[in-house]
Amino acid sequence: MDGYVATGLGRILRMQAAVLLAVFIGGLVGFGWQVAKSAGLGGVIAFLPSAYFALKVCRSQGKTPQQIVRGFYLGEAVKLALTAAFFLLALYMPGVRFVPLMLGFIAVLSVFWFALLLPE
Repeated sequence: MDGYVATGLGRILRMQAAVLLAVFIGGLVGFGWQVAKSAGLGGVIAFLPSAYFALKVCRSQGKTPQQIVRGFYLGEAVKLALTAAFFLLALYMPGVRFVPLMLGFIAVLSVFWFALLLPE
């Protein structure tokens, strides 16, 4: 994969990890363990499928355009399935609070929307 794309993906993943850590620490300091656990879990639910998809994109070097497109569709389908499975698991965990879970998820996921707007 093009070095620029791999660098951009790595940057986004690092920023997502930083937001995940901030959400967890902010929840812990401001609201306690249950909120921090829930918000952190929501962040992990956003981060892990994104990391999987980034790995899938980086492994597309040297493939035909058709293989790349097929890989992207498959990668996105797996990403969505992982997200759904992680949410199902999280909602069955004891003590998980729904609102902090969703806020953590949205915070980490929103990095995609803002990361490319920031200067390098």
